Amino acid sequence: MATSRTAQHRQRALALMTDHPLIDSHVDLPYVMRALTKKPVETVKQIAGTFPGDVDVPRMRAGKVGGLFMSVWIPCGPGTDFLAPSHDVRDALEEIDMIQLLMKESDFQAARSAADVRAAFKAGKFATLIGVEGGHMLGNSLSVLRIWAQLAFASSAGSGGPMTAVHPGNGLSKLGEALIGEMNRLGIMVDISHVSDETMRQAIKLSKAPVIFSHSNARAECDHPRNVPDDVLEMIGSGEGKNRGVVQCVFYPAFTDPVKPTLERVADHLEYMAGKCGKAHVGIASDFGRSSCHVQPRADRVDGMEHGVEGLEDASKYPDLIAEMLARGWTDEEVIGLMGGNLLRVMDEVDEVQLALAGEEASAEVYEERTDIPAVKGAWADYLPDAVRRYLTQNEEK
Repeated sequence: MATSRTAQHRQRALALMTDHPLIDSHVDLPYVMRALTKKPVETVKQIAGTFPGDVDVPRMRAGKVGGLFMSVWIPCGPGTDFLAPSHDVRDALEEIDMIQLLMKESDFQAARSAADVRAAFKAGKFATLIGVEGGHMLGNSLSVLRIWAQLAFASSAGSGGPMTAVHPGNGLSKLGEALIGEMNRLGIMVDISHVSDETMRQAIKLSKAPVIFSHSNARAECDHPRNVPDDVLEMIGSGEGKNRGVVQCVFYPAFTDPVKPTLERVADHLEYMAGKCGKAHVGIASDFGRSSCHVQPRADRVDGMEHGVEGLEDASKYPDLIAEMLARGWTDEEVIGLMGGNLLRVMDEVDEVQLALAGEEASAEVYEERTDIPAVKGAWADYLPDAVRRYLTQNEEK
């Protein structure tokens, strides 16, 4: 869609961004930090200056960023049910550790609630939250989720795609259903970007709290299996029977337009999704720090970045997208919601559900395919008291 975006629109965008926080719900900076050196923690201090990739403090300041979810992501390895031993949990914790160290730097401030975000913004800091992208980092354990609740705020069950069916119907397993309830109880946002379509539908129906799509676009605008189909978009909204969640529009080229990914096409996705679920239910997610290996290379690019969304190349460019939405007729209040107000509302409502569920017990659900529990095999058995071993033997005989 062609618009008449002007300098006045950008001026207005900057004014709104000065008074209201723009919150990016998906930034893959920790993955970049982990890739740069044998000692990734050393990169924490470097982000204040020029940093490889598309995100650093100078560009975030130029882009008027108010807050961001640092994404904890590691590659999703081969296999089906993630039963084989791996380093996934360790690697996730190492990225969380880097984020927590970054939160102590002068430009950043830790946030867990909407009130925390507003306080950081008022103080001139980047409100910094943690999102975990990929249920494989749970190691099939709700115990790990409960530890995350002490460290992280959002979690996504999807990482990779398209997804091969593992369970009947390609939806949630029994453990997955328990996971949704436990996330509600713990006050962790249920993030359903990049899960299967059936998992999206089931999670929305099961969740007592608003869900989020932390970084997804509209499948009708770009036919990619990781984008959201119309029937799912129509489950989100403010009407009766709708989930009051939010869909955060992503800048990732392959999910925007694999041939001509531009700022205007991102705006097209925003408008389309707003038309399906309402302007109070959309937001912004750059996916900066990501590879663009799934998009067609563009030989005509002259800025040294052969992959990426034209007009949204790095963290300095957010004002241009806000200006585009103003040029398309979005009101100041609608834009304030888009920038972060809608997401903050969801965070508040997730916290309300957590308070309402405060009396519930932790879920004891365990993935039925695990064979390491009860812990009575190999070295585990060697350290069990004799009385316990006799008890187990008697039970086996029964």
